[in-house]
Amino acid sequence: MRRNLTKYILILALFTMVLSFLMSCSGERDVGFTEQTPGEIQQPVPQEAAAGAQAVGQSEMWRVELLSAEMTQSLITTRAALQYGGGVLETTSEVLPAAGHSFLLMGFIIEKTGVGRAAFSWNDAHIVDSEGNVFFRHPNDTFLTHLNIPRLRAVDMVFGSEYGYVCFEIPYGAEGLRFVADNGNIVLDVTVDV
Repeated sequence: MRRNLTKYILILALFTMVLSFLMSCSGERDVGFTEQTPGEIQQPVPQEAAAGAQAVGQSEMWRVELLSAEMTQSLITTRAALQYGGGVLETTSEVLPAAGHSFLLMGFIIEKTGVGRAAFSWNDAHIVDSEGNVFFRHPNDTFLTHLNIPRLRAVDMVFGSEYGYVCFEIPYGAEGLRFVADNGNIVLDVTVDV
């Protein structure tokens, strides 16, 4: 019995070592990253509202701080992948908005300040232009993480604090843009300066 247990432990240890070796020798490794955008995107850093936030909204349950907003025509990234044999393969990716549109990237800090079950939902947040057209968050802005831009998760937030960017697609020439977050009571309603 003891002999079988010893064999089992040795086989498990050998299997773990082989698996670790194979994982370390996998084909692609992300060894470099360069981000290029038409305008310099600032990483949102938690800061006091008076020290640089464009706007702050506060309700009983939530505090929403708009740190930055930027309109851009495309997002470009270059990645380098280490290949077997030591070669490096560079790939460039470009994310474009739909024809006739621009990306609106907005940086936020969202913090739950109250106690209760109320959630912050991106279904309750949108951009409104001067003509009353409503634009919701891009349905799949996960490309922001590939561009090394911190992204706010698209799921309902029920506690804690998060910061990052969200992306909207806005038609060229849209004017009078306002960001509205409304979950029954106005959390934030602010003009977007871009």
